[in-house]
Amino acid sequence: MNFKTFNLKKEVIDALYDLGYKEATKVQEVVIPKALKGENIIVQSETGSGKTHSFLIPIINNLSFNNKLQAIIISPTRELSRQTYLFTQEFKKYFPLLKCKLYISGVDTTKNEESLENGVEIAIATPGRLKYLLSNANIDLSNLKTIVLDEADMLMDDSFFEDINNIIMRSKCKQIEVFSATISKKVEIFLKKYISPDYILTLSNKDNASKTIKHYFINTKHRNLNDLTLDFIKDVNPYLLMIFSNSKEEAKKIYEFLSKNKIKCGFISGDLLPRERNSMLRRINNNEFPVIVCTDIASRGLDIIDVSDVLSLDLPNNLEYYYHRAGRTGRNNKSGRSFVFYDNEHQKLCEKLISDGLKVEFLKFDSCHLIPDTSFIKTKRKKKKVNTELDKEIKKAINQNKSNKVKPGYKKKIRIAVQKVKNKHRREIIKKDIRRQMEERYRENAKNKRDW
Repeated sequence: MNFKTFNLKKEVIDALYDLGYKEATKVQEVVIPKALKGENIIVQSETGSGKTHSFLIPIINNLSFNNKLQAIIISPTRELSRQTYLFTQEFKKYFPLLKCKLYISGVDTTKNEESLENGVEIAIATPGRLKYLLSNANIDLSNLKTIVLDEADMLMDDSFFEDINNIIMRSKCKQIEVFSATISKKVEIFLKKYISPDYILTLSNKDNASKTIKHYFINTKHRNLNDLTLDFIKDVNPYLLMIFSNSKEEAKKIYEFLSKNKIKCGFISGDLLPRERNSMLRRINNNEFPVIVCTDIASRGLDIIDVSDVLSLDLPNNLEYYYHRAGRTGRNNKSGRSFVFYDNEHQKLCEKLISDGLKVEFLKFDSCHLIPDTSFIKTKRKKKKVNTELDKEIKKAINQNKSNKVKPGYKKKIRIAVQKVKNKHRREIIKKDIRRQMEERYRENAKNKRDW
């Protein structure tokens, strides 16, 4: 859908076109018309689906340039707040009177207070800094039209809840917009208490999965993860690769190993100090690294542009996170690739993604190069077959231990006889299974020798 269909101001349309935004995303198609009308909205959709512009565009379009606070956008981290602020600044060329200010920790509170006194129309802030300013600065909330809670599931932990509660209670805001990748139980309780939504939009990550992304599963065959990752980078030679790990410790190990092997890479971790994290993000945005190593939580909400490839060192137990990872690439109709390292432990998760409709190509390493792999076989649940042979043996055992006369302990004798038959049958199955495994191993070894 073209942005012109939303009846936006000419300046907004011109800005969007100049910035390269010509077609609205699925989220924007639904949210923008409703946000323009001032409706309360709850949106569940992954990062990269266009959530930020779906609330920024209506706010800027409906703005009265009068130096009075009309919109507050609350994000859980400084990085997310700064990212939203930069998006807003892109519109300054077309709206020179636009007054948008950033309120985050690390900035002198006196400067924050002065900017409020000089007038601000859009405030982008973290909850802690906003709470401080509401307590210590003279903020006029009488003109406030919109409150946006961005990445709400991250806002709703214990440290943020009271702050957001106070902000909503103090303001008489008519429109509240909530955006989140997931709606947890705590978020749900909060929403029921404070918001009567006019519209709820839930787009699963599967719905948002870009058709421009190709998905590849790579059989690791229990090889060393460090060596595999290095071989992968050398063979694929990515323009910009994001590497994800479920474990913070594993991510750090991979980062250190790659750095020692002269792979220039960035690292995003929740353990980084604010100054280190800001420096790292600045260097990433300046394209200093062809490889970025991170965890799902540490990278949450960060919009890193021009990611060509994504590598998951393991599959997350919550498969929604896989779509979140893959969605880092293939944006703005560009092609992208998502690779996954898997072994037998991850097979069920692989099968679940495939059964959900994900189109996957399978690869394996041949020496240090990736080649197609045809060995992945999706296991199917077989219907339980009636074992007639076992039934016959059990009946035979029962008949042999039956008697015309009822003798003491006859039921026990029958039970013992039946159990013996079952145990014998089980041993035979185990023997057959061992024999089958040995034959398969022999065939595989023979095949490898031929290939070599």
